[in-house]
Amino acid sequence: YQVLQFCEVVRKRQNLSRLQAWKLRIRVSLIAAIVLVLAVMLITPSGYFGPISSRVRGLFVKHTKTGNPLVDSVAEHQPASSQAYFQYLHHLCTLAPVGFLMVMVNFGDGPSFLLVYALTAYFFSHKMVRLVLLTGPIASALGGIAVGRMFAWSVDQLWGSSGGEGDSGSSGSGSGEGGSGSKKGKVPKAEKVGGKSDGKKRKSKKSDSSTSDSDGLEGLAKIKDAVKQAANSPEGVITKRTTALILLGFMYLFGVRFKDYCWRLSKGLSNPTIILKGQLRSGETVFVDDYREAYWWIRDHTPEDSRIMAWWDYGYQITAISNRTTMADGNTWNHEHIGLLGKILTGPVDESYEIARHMADYILIWGGGGGDDLAKSPHLARIANSVYRDHCPDDPTCRA
Repeated sequence: YQVLQFCEVVRKRQNLSRLQAWKLRIRVSLIAAIVLVLAVMLITPSGYFGPISSRVRGLFVKHTKTGNPLVDSVAEHQPASSQAYFQYLHHLCTLAPVGFLMVMVNFGDGPSFLLVYALTAYFFSHKMVRLVLLTGPIASALGGIAVGRMFAWSVDQLWGSSGGEGDSGSSGSGSGEGGSGSKKGKVPKAEKVGGKSDGKKRKSKKSDSSTSDSDGLEGLAKIKDAVKQAANSPEGVITKRTTALILLGFMYLFGVRFKDYCWRLSKGLSNPTIILKGQLRSGETVFVDDYREAYWWIRDHTPEDSRIMAWWDYGYQITAISNRTTMADGNTWNHEHIGLLGKILTGPVDESYEIARHMADYILIWGGGGGDDLAKSPHLARIANSVYRDHCPDDPTCRA
């Protein structure tokens, strides 16, 4: 931005043309890029820049190829699917691209921010499903632009002057006196250009290209006038008003459905994650609160200074609900520590006990199907093997 601001100051001071300004921007940007590359090459050997983390690598490579099995094991690091986009964005999946195209047509300084934001959010959310959250604000903005412009156009066609008599009047004036006047203004211009070239007999490439460009522009202008004339005809006005009514009807129906879906989704996301809601074959609704009861049992039946060992998924819940110290939680930056925890939970009982008794007072293991610790055990073993290479060397599924 500082480079662009410098170029803008120079452009205003020297009163440069548009082409000269772009040449200046390209030259200055190249010089700045060269200086930046040289600075990075000089600083890198000193160790100023640290290695790129696995989480950052996961944004640019396939999520199972980051080299860190701990990062690869997290479901939220998987690429987003079309179902995930529709689950959280619903009709915005359709409206946001329409708004994106509308913004591209009316390009400028402000719209350029929306375009960059949209492309960046979509790229990173497509790489990692947890980043779909980033697309919410920009999808809402682009969807609002699409709905707002379609609504304004529909209202203008039904009750404004563009779809009624005003259009017919302007159309009549354009095809009548105004149209003949514009033709009179255009034809002599073309003849004048032709007369000059015939009189002076210039057959240079420059004059040929200018003549072909003027012919092309004149052809586009004629097509545009024909489309406008057809749209302002009585049949065109009826077609536009019918289209406006259909658009308003669809927007109302989609708006009602979108509102209801938002309320249902917000209600579902507001439910506690440790209490599961299910339904029996008889239709009876049941609540499975095994997590909460287990955490309360730890709180009520263990000393206050107890240390609880469990997989890191449950660390924050143990700390918040049981009020006990846990050996690992969502702060998984210490990869070796998580690897040791995986070695204890998936290794031989006697060996694991000898290690765990020096670290914790209790061990919490979840079982019962679904996403329990048994289902997670392959990931636990892989993470352990990435640190302790002798943990499961003969198992091909245990390789990190």
